[in-house]
Amino acid sequence: MIHWKSWSNPRYVVALLLLIFTPAGGQDLDYYLDLAYQGKVDEVAAALPQLYRQHPNDGSILYLEGLITQDGDAAVELFKRVASLYPTGPYADDALLKIGEYLYARGLYVQAAQFLKRIPIHYPRSDLIYPGIRLFLNALLVSGNRDTALFYAQVFSRKYPKIEFDLEVGKASGSPEEFPPLTSESPAREDGRPSRTPASRTAFRLQVGAFGMRENAERQKALLESLNYRVKIVRSRSADRTIHIVIVEGFTSREDAELAGRLLKENYGMDYLVISD
Repeated sequence: MIHWKSWSNPRYVVALLLLIFTPAGGQDLDYYLDLAYQGKVDEVAAALPQLYRQHPNDGSILYLEGLITQDGDAAVELFKRVASLYPTGPYADDALLKIGEYLYARGLYVQAAQFLKRIPIHYPRSDLIYPGIRLFLNALLVSGNRDTALFYAQVFSRKYPKIEFDLEVGKASGSPEEFPPLTSESPAREDGRPSRTPASRTAFRLQVGAFGMRENAERQKALLESLNYRVKIVRSRSADRTIHIVIVEGFTSREDAELAGRLLKENYGMDYLVISD
């Protein structure tokens, strides 16, 4: 207990005020994110060590640090870690968009397209679908890959029919409000952001390869993981041989799995089979 005489010591007053006004629990991250968006970099930077201690395995803190990092290359590296280490976290799609925006601004259009493409493939109900696809197609166009842009425009137009893209002028029409991030299949979290379905609830997978040699299966797995897919190898034994089957996981609907399978077929020549639990 603080004795009443302690009020004469300013240190006790400061300590009490910190206890009263310092954000606690799940509110601290939202509080500091708001500060970051307001440009209050010094306040957020001072809180980062404490936040990392409180949330040692939370990609949201990496994302927060990326927001206040002044050096663009350093910020991009932080966002890359968010997207690769925490793909089911609440800010993975945000991180991918920020990487794409930075690379696009630097004139690295091909690299930008590779990151932006992940948003509609891996986060098909993200609230960033509209800006992600628009910038992705623009990156393909300005890098001279018009045929590829046309292919993806056709693919995405079937899944997102309200997105209209004029390949002649490189301009997307419509507004973000026309593309609601949630459907009856994607419930909102308590904080209002789209929920990220954990791996244990995904119902659809892609079988994209079956190899007699484990090394060949590992090679294809490494390629798919470099594209940010979640992959595993399953062994199937028969009387006379063992087959190593490459499985891509993480799809909550057959439509999402089919879309990813068509893209893998068109871009990497991989045959695929949609399977469900």
